[in-house]
Amino acid sequence: MQKVSASLSTSMVVNLKELSKSSGKSLSQIISELIEIGCKVKRYQETQKSNPQEVKKAELIDKHTEYLLRIMAIAADCYRCMRNEKSKYAEESVNDVLDKIMANAQRFIDGYLNRSQ
Repeated sequence: MQKVSASLSTSMVVNLKELSKSSGKSLSQIISELIEIGCKVKRYQETQKSNPQEVKKAELIDKHTEYLLRIMAIAADCYRCMRNEKSKYAEESVNDVLDKIMANAQRFIDGYLNRSQ
C-alpha cells in the first residue's frame, strides 16, 4: 500500500477520531474507507453527467408515448362516431366534437404522464 499525506482541519481530525472510536477500526482504515467511498460517488456522478444520451432517449420515449396515446384516444373516439354512437356528444358541429375529443385525449395523456411522476 502506498502512503498518502494530506492536511486536514482540526475539526475534521476530531470527527475522524470519533468515527474510529465508535466503529472500533483504526484511524487509517476509516480514512481509507471514506476515500474509497468518495471515489465511488465521484465516479458515479461523472457517469451520470457524461451520459446525456440516456436522458434525451428517455425524453424521446415519453414524447412518443404521449403521441401514441393521443392517436389512440382520437382513433377510439372516431370509431365510436362511425358506429353511430354519437349520443355521448351534445355538440352541434363536427368541429366541436373534434375539439372535445382533443380535450379528452389531452386530459387522458396528462393524467397518464403525471401518474408516473
